[in-house]
Amino acid sequence: METRYAYVARLLTEAIADGRYPVGSLLPNEHALADQFAVSRATVRAAMRELQNSGLISRRKSAGTRVEAATASPAAGFSQNLESIEAVQQFGAETERQIQDIADVVADADLAAALDCQPGRRWLRVSFLRRVPGTPSAPPICWTDVYLDAAYGDALRERIASHSGIYGTLLEAVSGRRIVEIRQSIRAVGVPASCADDLQVAPGSHALAIRRQYVLSPYGMAEVSLSIHPAERYSYQSVLKRHDGEPPASSGSADAPGA
Repeated sequence: METRYAYVARLLTEAIADGRYPVGSLLPNEHALADQFAVSRATVRAAMRELQNSGLISRRKSAGTRVEAATASPAAGFSQNLESIEAVQQFGAETERQIQDIADVVADADLAAALDCQPGRRWLRVSFLRRVPGTPSAPPICWTDVYLDAAYGDALRERIASHSGIYGTLLEAVSGRRIVEIRQSIRAVGVPASCADDLQVAPGSHALAIRRQYVLSPYGMAEVSLSIHPAERYSYQSVLKRHDGEPPASSGSADAPGA
C-alpha cells in the first residue's frame, strides 16, 4: 500500500518529469502543496525529503524549493537533516521497522559503557531493521537495538508491535512524561558480525554507529538506541549558524585538524 508521502512524492516527480515544474523553477510552498494534495504539512515535508534525496530538488529556507533535475538520480541511501526532537520523530514515520527480537536484558559492564548507564540496570531491548518504504528488494538502512526503561516494560510490550513511530513517543504515552532532550553521538565503526548478514554486508565493513539517548522530564534517561548504518546507505546533515552579536571564534593552532 502506497503511503501518503510516497503518493505526494510520486505525483510531484511525475509533474517535474512532464515539465510542469521545469528545471530551475520553484515548487509551491508546503502550505500550498498540503492544500493541493489534501495532506498534512508533515506529509509534504516527508515527500520533499524523498525528492531531495533523489536529486530532483534543493531546499533553502530563504530561496524556497528549486527543481534541480528532470529525472531522479539513483539513490545511494537515506539522508537526514535533524534539527529538533520532532525531526527525529518524523524519521520514524518515514521508514519501516522490521522487528527481529524483543528481550529483557541486564546491562553488564560492556553494555553499560555502550549505553552510558550503571551496570545492573534493567532494560527492555527491541532489535529491528529499518527500511525505506516501498523498496522491499533494497538492503536495510540500518540495524538498531533500542533499550527501553524496564520500569515501563509491561506497558511497552503490549504496544510495541503496533507502534510505527519512534519508541520515544510510546514512552511518553505510557509514562505521562515528555522527551525533553535527545543526546546524539556518531562514530565510524566496522559492522559487527552479529548483524552483518541481516544488513547484507561483510563483517567489519565501514559503517556509522549512532547512539541516541532519550531523556524524559525531569531529566531521566529512559531510552537508548544504538544503530549501525552501513556506508553509502545513510548521510547526516546539519546547519551551523553564528549567533548575532557574538565575537568571532578564536583560531586554532597551525597543526589543528580541519573541520
